[in-house]
Amino acid sequence: MREPLDPLDCVFCLVYGRLQFLAGDRERQARMLAKAAELVARWPSRTTVFVESYDYLEKLVGVKDLYRDRKNALNKAALEALGALDIDSMSTSELLSLMAAANGVDIPMPGYTPGIEKLLRGLRDRPVWLGISEHDIDRLLEAAERIVVVLDNAGEAVFDIAAAWQLATKYGKPLYMVVRSEPYEVDVTRDEAVGLAAKIAPRAWIIGTGGRYPVFHPRAAKEARRLLGHGSLILVKGIANLEAFLDYPETAAEAYTIFLLRAKCKPLARLFDVGHADPVIASSTWLLKKVRGRR
Repeated sequence: MREPLDPLDCVFCLVYGRLQFLAGDRERQARMLAKAAELVARWPSRTTVFVESYDYLEKLVGVKDLYRDRKNALNKAALEALGALDIDSMSTSELLSLMAAANGVDIPMPGYTPGIEKLLRGLRDRPVWLGISEHDIDRLLEAAERIVVVLDNAGEAVFDIAAAWQLATKYGKPLYMVVRSEPYEVDVTRDEAVGLAAKIAPRAWIIGTGGRYPVFHPRAAKEARRLLGHGSLILVKGIANLEAFLDYPETAAEAYTIFLLRAKCKPLARLFDVGHADPVIASSTWLLKKVRGRR
């Protein structure tokens, strides 16, 4: 049976995204393709290939934080839209559903063109729950020593921070946000998350990964990786963070981990057995069992 996260699919997505940014510049596209080929030949991990190719793209263009303007626009639009949501009256399952549905932005990928309008229209979409039920959430939050949210893209991070702060307040738990320290695609950075949290969750801790790598990667800062240990309930946003967990699942073996995202690519839609770009809430136990069972 075909592996749900076939590396060939991921390579196609990688090349598609990187070359789109260089559209019309054949010389730089050729250099980007050569670098991608070199990385794929080594294939240290899916996560490393994507991060190092983005790092090369920034150097190739000569601009740091290539998507800065787009991220600022996403965050501004999301902050304006946040007031229309009655976050305070949402139940626990509704707050997690909002976080999953908010995963509607990204860089363009095959078959999916993101945008703030698409994000805002889909905020009330109901997710598919896998390996965990809505009734389990209260018990897990009551038992957790801390809530840890691994943030993903700009724009959606506004809703994630607001929803997570509501959960932390409701259950009386400390809230930690883990986020990349350095730019990567349209992911929110630590400095950006600090600014957003000051408006939405003033007593949350914002912990950076020390670079471009996500928290599950071995090169992430120890301070961030320690939050993946016993006593944490980890809410993980987005495709890249999910893929990093699949690359290095041992990093969060001691904590209960829940993934909240949209299946924006065909391999993930196959894995979760949902429609393209449908929102999903899945436990790490279900995810690892499904992936290992299909290899």
